[in-house]
Amino acid sequence: MRITDCESWIISFPCNPASRDADDDHVEVIGVDLVTDTGLRANGFTFTDDGGGGQAIKALIDGLLLPVIRGAEVEPPRAVWPRLWEAVHQLGRGVATMAIAAVDLALWDLQAKRNERPLAKELGQLRDGVPAYGSGKASPFHSIEELVELTMTFVDEDVRAVKVRIGVDPVADVERIAAVREAVGPTMRIMLDANERLDLATALWLTKKVEPLDISWLEEPLQRDQLGGLQRLRQATSIPLALGEHLFGASEFLPFITTGAVDIVQPDACMVGGVTEMMRVGELAAMHGIALAPHHVSELHIHLAAALPTACWVERFPMFEGLLEHEMEVRDGRVLVPDRPGHGVVFTEQCWSAYRIA
Repeated sequence: MRITDCESWIISFPCNPASRDADDDHVEVIGVDLVTDTGLRANGFTFTDDGGGGQAIKALIDGLLLPVIRGAEVEPPRAVWPRLWEAVHQLGRGVATMAIAAVDLALWDLQAKRNERPLAKELGQLRDGVPAYGSGKASPFHSIEELVELTMTFVDEDVRAVKVRIGVDPVADVERIAAVREAVGPTMRIMLDANERLDLATALWLTKKVEPLDISWLEEPLQRDQLGGLQRLRQATSIPLALGEHLFGASEFLPFITTGAVDIVQPDACMVGGVTEMMRVGELAAMHGIALAPHHVSELHIHLAAALPTACWVERFPMFEGLLEHEMEVRDGRVLVPDRPGHGVVFTEQCWSAYRIA
């Protein structure tokens, strides 16, 4: 079987109103379609929040990555990944790693479809579902009333945990978090996400204030490269620390894991370098007894979480809500693994016609 045709594309659509911080916030999805000489089709993708950067990723895909696989025999994605990295490694990580992610995911989709099984089974599925936490309806710019109202919609969906974004006004955050705790009751788990907005002193102050509210984790309290600060914060608080959505490649996770600076790693297959590299992060986490909770895109990440030993949550985020042919199934607080071949993330014709820009 050979890959006879490759094409990249971009769709750009407005953020879900419940999750946007500004009225003009957009998501760009940069994708790859593959076709084989047998007619088998597959796709992969990455994304950028708030628009911008998509054309740079697409240029790398078109100019450097698709030539690696166009016309080539279909091989296991792990065998192809080093050649993709060789094509772009001089550019460093970040944009290059995201470009690899789209191609690598398409190759895994192709392999799973070739074997007529869901991606989770292709990766060695361990469980049929993973607990979900509600996310994406708790902007730091929401009023307390809006925050509580949107959070309670997840309670209605039988999700057993919710995440609140913080960090714009740490003093006000204490009241906001307390209001959510009162609304959801003592058994619902609450996570906090600072989106790298805090400095160490503020993070130390805030964690002391909210520790009595039974917080399950504090996500990205400091900027991603502040390893020393995260170590100090980890030693000072009983609240577990989570990070990783903006780390590119397994090697970037290593110092955080080995120095005890993180309790939950949050790789994103679309950022970290695809399924191949995310599985390496999962292996590192398992070796060190570190929990793993994939960032975003639960329609995709349910497959990986179901195959990773220490995966504890998937993020129920409405980024693709209403745009896909198949919506995820949540039952008894868990996202269930789909039984369709491949990863199953397919955009509707209406989405293509309304939002394709390249």
